Amino acid sequence: MKRFLIIAFSLLALVTIQAQTFNYTGLEIKQEKVKKKNVYEWENFLLANYGLGFIDDFKSHSFGLTYGRVKLFGYYASVMVNTGLHYANDYTAERNGSLGSEWINYGYESLYPFYTGKNSYNRASLTLGGIVRMVVPLYLYIGAGYGYQSVTRQMSSGKWAMIRPFSVTHGMMWDVGLQGSIKGFTISAGYSVLTDYDYYTMHELKVGLGYTFKDIKK
Repeated sequence: MKRFLIIAFSLLALVTIQAQTFNYTGLEIKQEKVKKKNVYEWENFLLANYGLGFIDDFKSHSFGLTYGRVKLFGYYASVMVNTGLHYANDYTAERNGSLGSEWINYGYESLYPFYTGKNSYNRASLTLGGIVRMVVPLYLYIGAGYGYQSVTRQMSSGKWAMIRPFSVTHGMMWDVGLQGSIKGFTISAGYSVLTDYDYYTMHELKVGLGYTFKDIKK
């Protein structure tokens, strides 16, 4: 009987030790899995962008690049330009091309210069901002910066007139949107606002297409 009790006690002790070891090992595996879920590596992304802007009934097309880095949180920089090169202007014109009015004979008459038909759509902007990972491969970005937008028309004299209603010169640029990445393939969609906080504001829809890649390990 005594021998039986000793054997039973020994078996019970062995089972208890194994159960504790199993529980501890299981707990260790669970903790390791949790740690892996919360650890992110630095990633770089580069996108080619297209923007469609609206000022009243005028549409503006612009192109640019976005580069950024993100772990759980990160940052980015985005540059957008248009194809126009005539940022400087000699006159400021109204929507219909009038340079204003002056007193002629018995009343004010609008001044309409001769235009060559050559127009220049000028745009330049730089935004800097932050980006945050939203657990799934989806990111939210918000940024701000400087922007310039103008429409200029060439006159027969060779000088240029800026069409003021379609121009937001030296304005504040705001940027917000979502970005997704699947196996490196990256796409973004956002909304931007360029405003001079006075009279004119350009609203813009912005899309991007590019690639996300991890840091090269040395």
